[in-house]
Amino acid sequence: MGKGSLKEKKDRQEQIVACLRSESFWTSARLCDELEISYRTLMRDLAELKEAGVPIISDKGRGGGISIVGRWGLNNLQLSNSEVITLLTSLAITESLNSPLFTDNINSIKKRISSAFPIEQQQVIAKIRKRILIGDHATHDVLENYQTPKKDVLKDLTDSFFNFTKIQITYKSAAGEITERLIEPQMLCLIYPIWYFLCWDDLRKAERLFRIDRILTTKRTNIHFKLRNKGKMIEGAGEFFQKI
Repeated sequence: MGKGSLKEKKDRQEQIVACLRSESFWTSARLCDELEISYRTLMRDLAELKEAGVPIISDKGRGGGISIVGRWGLNNLQLSNSEVITLLTSLAITESLNSPLFTDNINSIKKRISSAFPIEQQQVIAKIRKRILIGDHATHDVLENYQTPKKDVLKDLTDSFFNFTKIQITYKSAAGEITERLIEPQMLCLIYPIWYFLCWDDLRKAERLFRIDRILTTKRTNIHFKLRNKGKMIEGAGEFFQKI
């Protein structure tokens, strides 16, 4: 199948979903007439959409009813880089609770959310998920000096993480020492509620874990970096985290 026909199918399936969103009930015959497609093509497209996670219910036959269950509108939702991270980690945190109330549905929800994004974004999301680690809750001692990260710092860091660009930071250590660093945000780690960036630190020429609330200032750069060996990066830190 050529690129043109693939695009035509994608456009046609988007039209099907748009029609089903516009009204609560359609017959297959009416939907075929509306889109000027055959019944066989409609059934094939509906099957593919269901497989992709669109909650469509349909009755057999040309007079059968077709509708979308509940509210499903993620294709129209625009998310920022930090919001995508929040969405993925929220699901991961829920999954880590191992609650019977959530376990049965969480994988299905993750697949449906992923399928609602364009293919190229699905690939980006899949790669991002591999770079986010979830650990246990922070201890009381750690929480005592925790502060909410600055919004502008958080935005710069998440954008740098997404775009594979190095970032300059001013960092305050637990001992109070302040240093300037140029880092590669390789992986994002959560020991709830504290975020850490597992980075390659140009100053130390080694892997370092930076607590986000201790990053005082940030300055973006246009210097791109590549992902380093994952095993090497998480060595020594991997025992505290699980990948989402």
